[in-house]
Amino acid sequence: MVERLGQENSEMMVSSSAERIGVIDIGTNTALLLVASWDNGRLIPIHNAAGFVRLGEGVDASGRGGPPALERLTSVLASHVREAALHNVHSFTVTGTSASRDASNADEIRSIVRNETGAELRILSGDEEARVTFTGALAGLAGDLNEGSFTSEGAPVTVVDVGGGSTECVQGDALGGSITFKRSLDMGSVRMTERFFRSQPPSKDDIEAASTACRAMMTRELCGIEQSELCIGASGTAILLSLLHQEKNTADPFKGGLLDYVDVVRWSEHLLKLSREEVLALMPLHAKGREDVFAVGVLMLRLVMEHVEANQLSVSPFGVRHGVAMEVFKAIDGRS
Repeated sequence: MVERLGQENSEMMVSSSAERIGVIDIGTNTALLLVASWDNGRLIPIHNAAGFVRLGEGVDASGRGGPPALERLTSVLASHVREAALHNVHSFTVTGTSASRDASNADEIRSIVRNETGAELRILSGDEEARVTFTGALAGLAGDLNEGSFTSEGAPVTVVDVGGGSTECVQGDALGGSITFKRSLDMGSVRMTERFFRSQPPSKDDIEAASTACRAMMTRELCGIEQSELCIGASGTAILLSLLHQEKNTADPFKGGLLDYVDVVRWSEHLLKLSREEVLALMPLHAKGREDVFAVGVLMLRLVMEHVEANQLSVSPFGVRHGVAMEVFKAIDGRS
C-alpha cells in the first residue's frame, strides 16, 4: 500500500528549473519518498509518499527479511519511482535503517534497491540515523524554534524518532543545531510488538514486560543524557499521534503539533486497551499499516519522555529523509 502524504504548496514557490532530488528512506515498517528542492539553504518539500513494507517482519526472531517483505519492498519502490518521475526526478538517494542493518540478507535488499531505483542502498549506522533525524526534525520546526515558542536559549531539546526497529534519541541545542548526545536503541514498534505482545489489546503482564524492558534499555544506554523539558517527535508514530490528538483524519499535509506529557500518557493508556480494528477506526486514513504496532510506539514515546522528564512533545513534519536531503543539497552546494 502506498499513501500520498500530501504535496506541499511550496512547490508553487520554486521554479520548474530548480534542482530537485528524490530521497527514499527504507525503514522497518515503511519506505518513505521525499521529492525536494533547495532555496537559499532551506529545504523545500515538494512531494511525499509512504509505502508500508514491514521489512522488519520477523527480523528480530530470524535475522532475515522474508520473501513477502521483499515483495512488498519491490512494489513500493516501483511506485515511488513512478511518482517521482511525475515531479521530474529520475535519480535517488536511498537509505536503509534498522531492518537493513539487522537483516542477514541485506544483499538481497541492496539488489532490489538497485534494480528498482538505479541507486546504491546506503545503510545508515545508528549514529548516522540519529544525526540526520536531529537535523531534519529541527529544520521542520525552524520558525517556531527561532521565535522561542518552545524552548529557552541554551536549554537542551531531545529529538525522539520511534521507528519500527529502533528508537533514536538525540539531544542538543535547538537553535545552534549542535548535538551533545545521540544513541540508537534497539527498541522499535515492530520489534517490541513481536517480542512482547501476544494479543491486541495486550494483557497487563505483556504491557509491563515491554515497559520494563524499555526502561532497562534506556537506563543502560542513555547514560549521560540530560533532563529535557521539550521532546521533539519525528517520524510516523509521533505524527500519527499528533494527528489523532488534533482529530485530523484528512489528506492535508502535516504541519506539526504540540502535546503535553499528560496527553501522551492518556493516549498511550487508551490505545493499549484497543484491538487492531479499533485503532484503525480512530484514524482510517493514516493508521493503515500501523494499527498493530502504533500502541507500542506511543508507549515508547511516553517512556522516553518520562526518562528525560519532558513536559511537552513538539511534533515535527520532517525526519530522516529530510535530514538526508539536506546533506545531499549541502554537498551539491559545496561542489558548485
